Order: sequence, then C-alpha cells, then structure tokens
Amino acid sequence: MRLKLVASLFLLSCTTSQATPLSAADQAVMLKGTNNSCLENQVKEAANKAMTVGQLWTYCDCYAKAFTGIMTVEELEKNKDALTPETLKKAGEFSKQCAASTLKK
Repeated sequence: MRLKLVASLFLLSCTTSQATPLSAADQAVMLKGTNNSCLENQVKEAANKAMTVGQLWTYCDCYAKAFTGIMTVEELEKNKDALTPETLKKAGEFSKQCAASTLKK
C-alpha cells in the first residue's frame, strides 16, 4: 500500500511540475478554507458523532494539505465552477487515505 501511495504521489508530482504553482499566500488561503469547510461538514455528518472534534480536525488537516498540494493555478481555473471528475477522483483518494491514517478506518 505504501509503495502504491509513493508511486501515486510521484506521478502527481511529475504531472504538475509543468504547471504554475500557487503562491504561498494562495496556498495558505486554500488550506485554511478547505480545512474549515471540511471540519464544518464532518461535524454535521451523523456517522461522525462518535468522533471527537480533534479526530475530525486531524482528518480534515490531512485532507486539506493533500488537496492543496495538488492545486496549481491551472487546476484552480479548471475547477472554479465545479470540481472536475479528475479532481473529484483525487479528492476521494485523499479522503480514503486520510481516513485510514488518521481515523483508522
């Protein structure tokens, strides 16, 4: 599993190396916004009632960092109105990985 994750991250880094990276300020704004939105949604989720806010924050922090890490200026432009199928797929993968590592799911 770890090899799969490393290979996936390597491939992502190769494909985004040609793209325009977000500025540090834009990354910080996106990270905070993604984390806050995630936490707000996860706290409301009935299936998460047994989890502490701290556990959910750890999950959301993992997810927000992974999601922000793949975003480039070009990706933001493509996803400005709605997430593309490719981005949704990556988001689902991040969600599973973060749940497995932070929530032991």
